[in-house]
Amino acid sequence: MLTTKPRILVVTGCDDRATVNQALAAAGYEVVSAEDSNAALAQVENPLDLVICDLGLRACDCLALLEKWQSLRPGMPFILLAGAEEVPAAIAAMKLGAADYLAKPINADELLVRVDKWLEASRKDERLHELESQLGSGSMATSSNGTSGGIDIPAGTSLEDLERAAVEKALQQHRGNRTHAAKTLGISVRTLQRKLKAWRVPMFAVQHHSSAHHFSVPSMR
Repeated sequence: MLTTKPRILVVTGCDDRATVNQALAAAGYEVVSAEDSNAALAQVENPLDLVICDLGLRACDCLALLEKWQSLRPGMPFILLAGAEEVPAAIAAMKLGAADYLAKPINADELLVRVDKWLEASRKDERLHELESQLGSGSMATSSNGTSGGIDIPAGTSLEDLERAAVEKALQQHRGNRTHAAKTLGISVRTLQRKLKAWRVPMFAVQHHSSAHHFSVPSMR
């Protein structure tokens, strides 16, 4: 499967731009630069994975940019760059939805740690929403005899538990046929087999329930 580099929008002044851009590029990220809020907002519809904004850039009000961006594209991780005198503003921005802030002068290694952290968190959120959508969709919520059903997802359920529930549901739907189950899940048969092996589950048994067909998230730890 073709993968693309994560794209990061960097809104900084001249002092920090070279440090940030060079660190991100060296780590394999695609960098998009903006010098002010207008240039940053022009990127809001473009494919991006994270935004880094310098609170000290006077031509750009990061708080206003954050609020505007959240209204147009909620969920985008924002990492702020803050000098010592700007920490209160950074904390206020986090209350508005910013993910994190990094104190200046910028340490390239620490910057990459924060970027990796929030990109991974964002990917997990996207995967979780995707699995929840699959579990609640018609294809995943219909039993093998054609009756509709659902999956009871307890609060605090982990991403791994949701994956297991989705796999179990797909195998039940296709009476244990791994090829058809993998197609429903949108993964390869090899990936499905690898998951089953990692979970030490050779095959999910096809279960028969009442017409309501409510399944609990499996616990196989």
